[in-house]
Parts: sequence; structure tokens; C-alpha cells
Amino acid sequence: MTHKESPVIAEELLKDYSIGDIVRYCADDSVKIKTGIILDIYNVVLEEREFPHANVYVMGQDERELVLLGNLTLLYKV
Repeated sequence: MTHKESPVIAEELLKDYSIGDIVRYCADDSVKIKTGIILDIYNVVLEEREFPHANVYVMGQDERELVLLGNLTLLYKV
């Protein structure tokens, strides 16, 4: 039996972001803008496809959020 890998959607974004980069993104309420630091980057399987996500430390709120990489805007690159 062969193992079939899930296709990675927006794989090209993986080379644009790194751990330590400062990013901003829209909060879940689609109104507030959050700023944070990327702690980790990995693919999450959703509906048999992989989507790149970042674990982001949210500045000023002392919390972490999992954010789709395509939703991030780079503010500062390390």
C-alpha cells in the first residue's frame, strides 16, 4: 500500500515567512488588527489538503494563536 501525501495549498508562502518575523493580521472579529511574532510554522491538514499555518505570539495580549499563513502581512523580517 502506498502512502499518498496531501497537496499543500499556498506552499510558496513557506519560503516568505520565518520564525521570529513580526507580522500583523485581522482578528477573528474582522475588525481589530493584531500584531505578533511567529513562533512556529507548519502545515495543518484540512479536508485532505495541507494549509501552511503559523503559531503566533500576540503582542500586548500574552497569548498564542494559530493563523493561516495567507492571512499574515509581514512587518519585519529576521
